[in-house]
Amino acid sequence: MKKLSMVALSVASLAGMLAVPSQVHAGADATNSDIIGITGSDTTYFVMNALSDAHNLSARYNPNGDKAVNIPPLVSANASVEAGEAVATTPKAWLKKARLAWPGGVVLPADSNCTTQYVFGGLGSVDANIDGDVTDGGDSSSTPVESVPGAAGGGSAQVRLGVIPPNGSGDGQKAISGSSAVNGTTYNNVGNDFSCFDIGRSSSYPSSGVGTLYEAWAFALDAIGWNYFPGNTNPAVSNGLTTADMNKIYQCATESVDVNGDRDYFDTGDMLDGYPKIRYWNQLTADSDVDEEPAKIAAYRIQPGSGTGKDVASVFFGRSDGIDSQVLQGCEGYSGKDTDSNPATKFEFPIVQEHDCRNVSTVDKPNAICFYGYSRWVLQARALETDKRNGAIFGKYGATSSDVKRPSFSTINDSQTRYIGTRWIYNLLPLNAGAAVGRTNDATRFVGVSLQPAGCADGNESGADDCNFDGDTSDSEVTVGGVAGFVCGDPLARRIIASYGFKPISYGPTDANNADYGQSNCRRNRTGF
Repeated sequence: MKKLSMVALSVASLAGMLAVPSQVHAGADATNSDIIGITGSDTTYFVMNALSDAHNLSARYNPNGDKAVNIPPLVSANASVEAGEAVATTPKAWLKKARLAWPGGVVLPADSNCTTQYVFGGLGSVDANIDGDVTDGGDSSSTPVESVPGAAGGGSAQVRLGVIPPNGSGDGQKAISGSSAVNGTTYNNVGNDFSCFDIGRSSSYPSSGVGTLYEAWAFALDAIGWNYFPGNTNPAVSNGLTTADMNKIYQCATESVDVNGDRDYFDTGDMLDGYPKIRYWNQLTADSDVDEEPAKIAAYRIQPGSGTGKDVASVFFGRSDGIDSQVLQGCEGYSGKDTDSNPATKFEFPIVQEHDCRNVSTVDKPNAICFYGYSRWVLQARALETDKRNGAIFGKYGATSSDVKRPSFSTINDSQTRYIGTRWIYNLLPLNAGAAVGRTNDATRFVGVSLQPAGCADGNESGADDCNFDGDTSDSEVTVGGVAGFVCGDPLARRIIASYGFKPISYGPTDANNADYGQSNCRRNRTGF
């Protein structure tokens, strides 16, 4: 299997760190060599790569020799798919450039539960209409290869070639819940006990389904911020932007307003129907009155379906429900709106892949706004990932002008004075109508906290009760309470999390509503700020 690996720690040093003693084998199940499939958010791909490598080496948290396989959000597709994405009339031309920084292909191996082996990238998917979509009539989302020998327990398994992986938190949630197909492929279902993808990377809290479709484990703090570029000397850049400013930059007007009656729409307070309420940088300065059209703000947005895009829409745009459904509302050319009797005229905010501002054009850069996750900005600044910032610099931001600040390791926290763009990041585990599924024990031992059996209330093991999950049932005076897995309890995990630009969560109550989970460095089903 080929996969992008940016872990700064060597295998030798990693193995040495794993000797640190702590409570062991949280939630171990009885089967060996299971595949723990991970998919979803771009934001946490690299840190989960490092955490997966460490987990896979750990005899304490991985006694059965399971293999966590972390699938990237993008891989190189094929000529048919990329040709469709690049068509100017489809909103996916940004994808081809974004793909270049990711692997050419990866494999999610089959195991005893998930009997389909997925090959992501390369030939297999067909975009017959060359429209950037592989789910239309005549399309094929992947090519199945039947009757491949070597399935668990004998027999054969299916291999699917050229699969396009889930890209973003929303796609990851669909993939692990099986609620809908992702790029034409449905992964988890009742038949495979929801066990093809076992962990969903998510940079935002799901809008619904926690407790029924998912269990959400917050494991670190991150932040999102707006970026400007060298050459932008507008006063608004040095002063910082507020929520009210962003709301107007990313919201189209539904009427035209000429504040001072000078027959232009360039001044502070002016608005042109069908276009952003604030179109020009000078309109962010009080009482600006110019006679010629000034520099327009080139306002970029994150790809739809991503957790970062959802959080940007909520924190920066004042919208709680997705980007496409609301940010483009009222814009010229959207839903048939035509204010100038020219159906060819339309306004759109150009799109970039999350944490990748390379698609901001050279012409736009001096006046552009792009968005970035703090952790990924740091990772790229440290050369632990391809630098996709394109020179982007974090701007100051706040609810009001009195509390604007930039994201930093000190301003990202869970206090009342935190940077406003601070957010929890999550690993989601699939549930079947609220019940655990085939790989829940394995996945929880990796990224969650396991509950002890009922017989452990007195701290003494007996019969089949392995209260500290150390492989025997003969211990006494065992600590009563939840047993933290690798990500939630091991000091190496916290060091990895911090080295990848995230803020580890402080040790504290795991679940505010269930004391049985004890204390850990994770928070169970903790909603966003």
